Amino acid sequence: MAATNFDELLWGAGLLALPLIMALPLRLAWQIWVGVGHEAAEYRTVVRQIVDSGNQVTSFRQTLDDIARNLRLTPSKQRLIEAELLHPLTISHFILLPSLLILPLSAVMALPIVLLGFPMLLFMEYIIIRRKILVWSLRSVERVMHWQVIHIPKPHRGKDERKRSLTEFAQHIEHFNYVPQAAFLGLFAWLIVHWVLSLDSWTVELIYSSLLYMVLLSVLSVLNTAFESDLVFVDPAKGRLVPVNQWLEGVLNPIVGIGLVFLLGRNLLEEARAVDGNPVLFATFVLMLLYGSAVVGISFRWGYSTWRGGAVRGTFEIQAIEELNPLSYDLTRSKGRIDFNVRMAMDERLMTFDKVNPHQLTFDDLQSLPSAGKRKRAPKNPLDDS
Repeated sequence: MAATNFDELLWGAGLLALPLIMALPLRLAWQIWVGVGHEAAEYRTVVRQIVDSGNQVTSFRQTLDDIARNLRLTPSKQRLIEAELLHPLTISHFILLPSLLILPLSAVMALPIVLLGFPMLLFMEYIIIRRKILVWSLRSVERVMHWQVIHIPKPHRGKDERKRSLTEFAQHIEHFNYVPQAAFLGLFAWLIVHWVLSLDSWTVELIYSSLLYMVLLSVLSVLNTAFESDLVFVDPAKGRLVPVNQWLEGVLNPIVGIGLVFLLGRNLLEEARAVDGNPVLFATFVLMLLYGSAVVGISFRWGYSTWRGGAVRGTFEIQAIEELNPLSYDLTRSKGRIDFNVRMAMDERLMTFDKVNPHQLTFDDLQSLPSAGKRKRAPKNPLDDS
C-alpha cells in the first residue's frame, strides 16, 4: 500500500510539474512564431531604439509603418512584434499560455462567473477609486517611507488610431500580461478554503473559493487598471525607482508563491497518506482550476479594461494630480549612458498624450535627440513644503 501511494504521489507531482516542463518548448515556439528572421529582428531593434530614447512609440507611428512595409511585415505581424517587446512574457505566462489558445471557447463557459463578478468589481471600484482610498494609501506610503511619487510614461502610451480586430493575438497579449496574478490567486483562494474548511465536497469548496476569488480578483483588477497611470515610487535612500504596480507585485507574489508551494505540497502528501486519497485526481483538479482561473482572469481583465478602464484610469490620474502633484520624467539610455530628466508636470504630460494626432517624429529626430528632448526647468518639488 505504501509503495502504491508513493507511486501515486510521484504521478501527482509529475502532473503538477507538467505545465512548467511544457513552458520551455512553448517559449521557444513563441519566439519562432513572433519572428526570429532578419526582418523581425531589424524591426524589433528599431522599436527598442525608440524605447531606449524615452519616447513613445506612437510618436513614430508613420515612420514605423513605413519601415514595416519596407521589411514586408504584415500589420498584424508588426503589432505582434511590438506587443511582444512592450509587454514581455515571463515563464509564468508560458505556463498559462494554453489557456490563451483555448480562450474563445472557454470564455463562453466562464461567462456566468464573469457576469456575477462584475457587480463586485463596481463595488470595489467605488470603495478604492471613488472614495479615494487608493490615492490616500499612496500618499501615506510616500510620507511614512520617505519616498516620492513621480510619473514615468511607458513607451506604449499615447493614442494609436490603428484599427485592430478584437480577435487579434497582439491585443490578447496586452491583457494576458496581468493574467498570472489572477490565475495563481484563484488557485491560492481554493487551496486556502480547502485547507481551512476541509469539506467533504469539493463542489461546495469550489463555490466558497469562487466567492473569495471574486473579491480578491475585483480588488486586483481595479488596482491594476488604476496603476496603468505609470506612477513610480522613488526611494532616494537606496537610489532606486519602483513602479507602483511592480511594488504591489513585490508584496503579493512572495505571499501567493510561497503559499502555493506550501499548500500544494501539504495537500498532495495528505492525499497520498489518506486511505481513500487520490493524488493524481487532486493534481488534475488543480490544473483544471489553474487554467480555469486564467480564463476567468483574462476575461475579467479584457472586459473591465474595455468597459471601465479608461474611466477608472482617468479618475485616478486626476486624483493623483490633485493630491500628489507628481512630476513627469524621462528615463533614457544612449550608448551605455542613462539619463534621468524631468520634463514637466504630470497633468501637462497627459495633455500631450490626449492629442488625437500627435506630432510625428522621424529617426533623424531620434538620432539628434538621444536624451528624448531638451532638459526643461523642473517644476516645484511638492515635498519641499512638507
